[in-house]
Amino acid sequence: MTVRKVKFISGFAVIVACLVFLVISSSQKMGMYYLTVTELEARETEFLNKRIKLAGKVTPGTILKLPDRIVEFQIWEPLEGNAFSTKRQVVYAGIVPDTFRDEADVVLEGEVGASGRFRADTLLAKCPSKYEGQSYEEIKESYSR
Repeated sequence: MTVRKVKFISGFAVIVACLVFLVISSSQKMGMYYLTVTELEARETEFLNKRIKLAGKVTPGTILKLPDRIVEFQIWEPLEGNAFSTKRQVVYAGIVPDTFRDEADVVLEGEVGASGRFRADTLLAKCPSKYEGQSYEEIKESYSR
């Protein structure tokens, strides 16, 4: 082989190795477990201080807005047979969506601290069901009443 071919092959191998490294490292950072309150309760020690997504409903009457855009609240999960999961305390720092209110479905990104509190840095609140699944005629009729 000529020196030129060796340089070309080695350069190409370095580029491929860098791309593989970037794909693997970014997928590990972006890959998060998605858990409900009940699932987190069962496996809490496994996810201590690890980034996860946590889904639940906001417990009515628990939203407490503090200075510096900090919000404290509790979430829970409805279970079969009118049962409820245990409640999980959440602390979130950031801008709160307009759809965030009592009994709103939320998805949080963050981690569980040693105290058991979930420290969220992302808060997504689902739109109320009154906006979903209605036809144009049903919406028009509800406003004409």
